[in-house]
Amino acid sequence: MKKNTLEAIRNYLNGDETVDLSVLREEVNAEYERLNAKRDANRIAYDEAKEIAFGVMGNEPMTAKEIFEASDEWPQGFTPNKVGYALRNYWNDEVVKHDNGKNAFTFTKA
Repeated sequence: MKKNTLEAIRNYLNGDETVDLSVLREEVNAEYERLNAKRDANRIAYDEAKEIAFGVMGNEPMTAKEIFEASDEWPQGFTPNKVGYALRNYWNDEVVKHDNGKNAFTFTKA
């Protein structure tokens, strides 16, 4: 969000009636749409990545890096760190996380 948009919102909420609400509405709606588009693109990328990750995972525990290196079909911009994040936070109900002490976590399908 642009600084001047935030200032206009602040001014309006504090009683400034000279704020052009039509312009403010357009700017807030544009920001809202931008954020939703980014969220939707991330959701699609993680859904695609899930299919790939679960396709390469077997019965042997694998690190996120090993899972990532087992395929070259990842969505654009996907990294081993994103795979690890998804395994721990998005797909955690569908995988078993193995704590290896000081070594990296490994994962198998649940």
